[in-house]
Amino acid sequence: MTARNTLIAGFAVIFAVMFLVDLAGRRPDSTVAPLGNALIAAMRTGTGRLIVLGTWLWMGWHFLAR
Repeated sequence: MTARNTLIAGFAVIFAVMFLVDLAGRRPDSTVAPLGNALIAAMRTGTGRLIVLGTWLWMGWHFLAR
């Protein structure tokens, strides 16, 4: 397995976990917030906005820079 394949598999695992946590958050009896609600809460503060922007830039760089 090459380094590129390892990275792709790692990103796939991260996205799968995000998807499963979001699904868990959408259940009526869940204590976990869905991804959309978590992003809304993060965007209420300046620090949260910087973290969301940094994450967006990092992911864009890794997926679109090639």
